[in-house]
Amino acid sequence: MNTNTHRRELTARGRRARVAKLVLAGVLFAGLFVQIGMLAGISAQSKELDAVGKEIVELNARRDNLELSLSMLKNPERIEQLALQMGMERPTEDAIRVVSLALTPEDAQTQTAELPGGEGVVQ
Repeated sequence: MNTNTHRRELTARGRRARVAKLVLAGVLFAGLFVQIGMLAGISAQSKELDAVGKEIVELNARRDNLELSLSMLKNPERIEQLALQMGMERPTEDAIRVVSLALTPEDAQTQTAELPGGEGVVQ
């Protein structure tokens, strides 16, 4: 009987060892799949980050181009040239009037700018 008991113990130990190996293999495979999933997520986020970075570079370049275009459009010499092409003329000094708007119509005043003797107030 001692031999049977000994065999049973060896068989039980062998089964426990196999179960432990299977559990260990299962934990390792689960860890491997979790690791693969995390790496896939990191890869997807990295691609999205690269795309956003490229979009930022493109938008900054577009902003710079628009700022350059705007500064060219605000150029006084260009505006003067376009005005002359449209038949406009630079106003003479006597055509320039400074108007002070008041709260009531009786308080309105007009001044002629930069003319000798034109600094007087006209009501």
